[in-house]
Amino acid sequence: MRPRTLAALVALLALLTGCVSLPETGAVRSDPDQEPGAHGAGWFDYTPSGPRPGASPQKIVEDFLLSMQASPQTTSVARKFLTDEARAGWFPEKATLVYGAKLVSNASEDADTIEVGLEDAVQLDDRGTWLGAVGEGRGVRYRLELVRERGEWRIANPPDALVIPRSHFETRYQQYFVYFFDPTGRVLVPEPTYLPRGEQAATLLVRRLLRGPHPALEGVLRSYIPGGTEYVLSVPVSQDGVAEVALNAQLLRLDADDRQMALAQLAWTLRQVSGLDSMRVTVDGSPIDIPGAGSPQSVSSWAQHDPSIHWASQELLGIRDGEAVALEPGRNEVVGRFAAPGTPLRALGADLAAERVAGVTQDGSTVVLAPRGGLGRDAPDPEAPAVVHRGSDVLRPAWDVFGQVWLIDRTPAGASVSVVRDGETSELEAPGIEGEDISSFVVSRDGSRLVAVVRGRSGDQLVVARVQRGEGGRVRGLTRAVDLPLAQGGVDEIRDLAWRTSESLAVLTGPTPESSQVLLALVDGSTAVADVDTTAEILRRRAVHLVASPSSGTPVFLGTEEGELYELGGDGQWAQASTEEPLRAPTFVG
Repeated sequence: MRPRTLAALVALLALLTGCVSLPETGAVRSDPDQEPGAHGAGWFDYTPSGPRPGASPQKIVEDFLLSMQASPQTTSVARKFLTDEARAGWFPEKATLVYGAKLVSNASEDADTIEVGLEDAVQLDDRGTWLGAVGEGRGVRYRLELVRERGEWRIANPPDALVIPRSHFETRYQQYFVYFFDPTGRVLVPEPTYLPRGEQAATLLVRRLLRGPHPALEGVLRSYIPGGTEYVLSVPVSQDGVAEVALNAQLLRLDADDRQMALAQLAWTLRQVSGLDSMRVTVDGSPIDIPGAGSPQSVSSWAQHDPSIHWASQELLGIRDGEAVALEPGRNEVVGRFAAPGTPLRALGADLAAERVAGVTQDGSTVVLAPRGGLGRDAPDPEAPAVVHRGSDVLRPAWDVFGQVWLIDRTPAGASVSVVRDGETSELEAPGIEGEDISSFVVSRDGSRLVAVVRGRSGDQLVVARVQRGEGGRVRGLTRAVDLPLAQGGVDEIRDLAWRTSESLAVLTGPTPESSQVLLALVDGSTAVADVDTTAEILRRRAVHLVASPSSGTPVFLGTEEGELYELGGDGQWAQASTEEPLRAPTFVG
């Protein structure tokens, strides 16, 4: 097994078992004449050589491509391969192109045109956002024109992109997250970005954060950091783990509450940097203090805005004898029952506090809201369930942090999407989802993403839509759903899915009709995490339910139609959970 594949297995298994630890450091060396990454799994600082006197046009192009692998990242050497005019107009920060293989050759009998062919290419935008494959399978072609300047060949028309091989990207880059708020300012929402690891990470993360959300995500995200806020020089991290964030005076325009929100965004964004424990935010040399906390501030603060919702219940819920019940975490003891609707249930979703469930009746036609009741003979009878939807074939409901219930009804005309708020149901336009054959869906706890399984002739696929909200978190609409590839590639059958972190989903697939396998999908659809087929052993039983949660430390279960549960261990093995009675339609809150 290749070192990269083994590392990917470890990282993905850690995601599934809830313990994520990605390497941040490695061997450091400097060798300007050595191909980056040639020394194996370790990575090192790399300073490329500039143009060599008398180099041919093809050699200039090859070395130009190599120079873009400088580490720490810089394009100062790459610019030396360009003409004076091209150097001034080259903007590689506009995009990053990651390729699997390249071919550099003369494009004509004249040596002044060089063709570069890039295969298996994917693109990132100027924010480090994964855009996916380019070239529709045909790859990418550049015709680079070279001219002589001061007797040496130089490139006149470089592409406005940082062009790097996949090996460099997988070794030197890491997926980070920039944190913005939902439109109400209640919860933070992670936005993925790929950045080089190392000393530059803190500076680059702050730079991405200060740009604000992408304009296309208006109504999905907001930032409390004022427009025009800039950092001074860089964001160094001291040996004792303090990030020095020197900003201009724009931050002083905020009142005390909004300044806290801006600092929460900074802290959550910077806490991902290895060895960084706290931050000192200054304006014109004066620290921004927090009443009662002072400066510097721990980047582990502001847990109340955790996108995984730190206060959410960790109880396991399910259906026994047609009734919704809650089990104590880690045990089989029933600690909560919910008002029965008078007819057996087949599926349910619980609010984040596990105080209410939305249950679907056995025939799939009716959705009821049922409050939690007490246990024992002396417990008062709970309020009667309320019918909130009548339809055709309703899938398992989902709840968001705003206490709203999401429903997808499989009607004869295809899926319809609706939201229940304060007992009233409103149907939504959901381009890319409505009218499709949907078999399962989830909504992120922060309420910003809806992911659904679409059945198709060539196999099942995931799609993701962003949720636009207004006052009080009321849903205004959904963006058009786009494909969300699995990190391990396509599959024929997807049976269920669940959030494993705020940024990733566990996906239950069926490699055969009578076996089950859990794979991974990242919220941006990026596939650079792994080139492996599995992250846990295959369960030799047909599981139809996947139970996982973004809450730290929660287990992963698979459930069968008969109510058996299998728990994933830290070694990637499945073991049957000890349940005294069958638990059907098992789920965590959300």
